[in-house]
Amino acid sequence: MADERLYRAAWARYGAFTGTAAQPVPIALNDFSTAESQHSEFVYEFEGAVLRTGPNETRFDGVRNEYALDSLLRVLLSWKLTSQTGFLLHAATVIRNGKAYVFTGRSGAGKSTVASLSPEGSVLTDEISLLRFEKGEWRAYGTPFWGEFRAAGSNTSAPVRGIFRLVQAAENRVTALRPVGLLRALLPNVLFFSPEAEANRRLLRILGQAVETIPGYELAFRKDRAFWEVLPE
Repeated sequence: MADERLYRAAWARYGAFTGTAAQPVPIALNDFSTAESQHSEFVYEFEGAVLRTGPNETRFDGVRNEYALDSLLRVLLSWKLTSQTGFLLHAATVIRNGKAYVFTGRSGAGKSTVASLSPEGSVLTDEISLLRFEKGEWRAYGTPFWGEFRAAGSNTSAPVRGIFRLVQAAENRVTALRPVGLLRALLPNVLFFSPEAEANRRLLRILGQAVETIPGYELAFRKDRAFWEVLPE
């Protein structure tokens, strides 16, 4: 990219997440908009910036700030994951005894609070979690998409122990959720931006597989470290 300031900011934020994939996705980022390719598989516009992805290239045109770049990266990743049995979720993920505990909820539910009350070095991500089914198990990955706690994210993963829907309460308690209850908890918090019907069907199939496999819970907590005492091992 031509904007040196934007390049430095992007490298500082995303550098730890580059160069590790067996088949990386190169992105051409330009300062100007170009005519839409006739072979684009997915197109998304955000505040004047445009994402276009096809079989041979992915382009971000008209990106002029960090916010637009970060937004388009989230959009692209959410779309790419449907072909890899994965999805992005508004959730904080914390590693405990080698397992990933995923805490989901909308803004204000307590994701950043959970992150801030967790042991140092255990937070995989505090805002956007990546869940993906591979080699027979669901794994949670760190991402560079942070929230209020501003956890930089860790480029690693762990098998998912459970997904917890956060509910603020006067006392800490955990209640198991049936698959349909977990699906209701996930749907408002999944990041997905494609209007295409088939893409949405693929996502629903992935979520259906996830809720049948991953244990789901409702976590009522009073915003102190004692909530860890009621979580299943």
